[in-house]
Amino acid sequence: MRALQLLDNRKLAVVDLPGPPPPGPGEVQVRIGAVALNHIDVWGWRGMAFARRKLPIVVGVEAAGTIASVGDGVEGLATGTTVSIFGAETCGVCEAC
Repeated sequence: MRALQLLDNRKLAVVDLPGPPPPGPGEVQVRIGAVALNHIDVWGWRGMAFARRKLPIVVGVEAAGTIASVGDGVEGLATGTTVSIFGAETCGVCEAC
């Protein structure tokens, strides 16, 4: 799959990466149709301390596409369903999350 990767501060490259594995239990795989850069991506590109992540990393935390496959135990989602995702990593604990 083609992806835009942040390799270092202010250094981006279009790269070919291996495709993802099939979804595991409770997971779905999304065929991405469009990606948007978010302020989090820009902050990471600028090397701002609070947005630093382990590099290299694929940028574009906001995306839309269709579900390509569904893992065991997933309910309410089916192959072909149009979805949008927010893929930024968060702590999942604080009030902002």
